[in-house]
Amino acid sequence: MSTAPGSYTPPPTTAGPTESGRKFSIPKFGRGPSTPRGAKTPRGTDGPERHVRLKLSYIDFWSALKVSFLLGLAQAIVTVIATFLLYMVFVQTGVFETANNVAGQVLGGNDFDVQSFASMAQVLSFAGVVGILNMVVITVLGGVIAVIYNACARIVGGIQMGFINVPD
Repeated sequence: MSTAPGSYTPPPTTAGPTESGRKFSIPKFGRGPSTPRGAKTPRGTDGPERHVRLKLSYIDFWSALKVSFLLGLAQAIVTVIATFLLYMVFVQTGVFETANNVAGQVLGGNDFDVQSFASMAQVLSFAGVVGILNMVVITVLGGVIAVIYNACARIVGGIQMGFINVPD
């Protein structure tokens, strides 16, 4: 096949090897074309995918506590940072001054100050307390959920899941 100058040659349809020798491939979802549904592959000649069914029958209590503690800690940090950012937005946009004016008109005086009882230190300390309480609740709930799942899994046998093992 000769290529004339200025003619178009379409790229190859199959993926070629990369610099490291591997081929790029598009991930396949589901069973894929490796074996038709219901067809059996001979022993020892598994296709490019291997379907594995596993059963989750137990969740370790201490692992659940550690993971839920880390999630609660992340939530507490996000709560404090979001409160700080929201407070700064309120200060920059003049929400507190508007609230002072409205409260002064309603109460009949102009000496009302929202920031006297909602200073940055008070708001952030309140957000920190709420974050710590939420962290404790999330940690305890993670352990309770693990115990409840283990009790249910002992009765019904757990949750069965399917995985696909695709070799590199």
